[in-house]
Amino acid sequence: MKTGLFEDKNYLTVVVSILFTLMISTTMAQNHKVADLCNHKYAKQNLITAIHSSNMGVRESAVYLTGKYRFVDLEDELIKQLQVESEADIKVLIGLALFRMNSEKGMRELKEVSIYDQNLKVRQMSQAICKEYFENNPDNKITAQ
Repeated sequence: MKTGLFEDKNYLTVVVSILFTLMISTTMAQNHKVADLCNHKYAKQNLITAIHSSNMGVRESAVYLTGKYRFVDLEDELIKQLQVESEADIKVLIGLALFRMNSEKGMRELKEVSIYDQNLKVRQMSQAICKEYFENNPDNKITAQ
């Protein structure tokens, strides 16, 4: 009986080793190029749909990815969503995404948000983002407060 127990452990060890090797090799073989993400036929349309989604988590993820990968083509979609967004954290995230894109049009809209938004956190964060943008881009016609 002892031999059967050791054989089962060896069999289990071999199976776990094979699964682990397959998992690592599959993960390392994935291509993580941004060009591959945005060259897909429906990639930008899917992001636009996600930015305007009714699901808060989907909107948040879409805004984050748009800013992270600097999809400048989606600048207008972010600005539209900024104007209608009700969640404070997502408004701030949209401001950061527009900042990463170096969007002058987005910063003009964010400046309006920093003045007129009802949420204090959104106003303060928007003002800080605008201040940083305008300090780093002094040649812009508009200035931070």
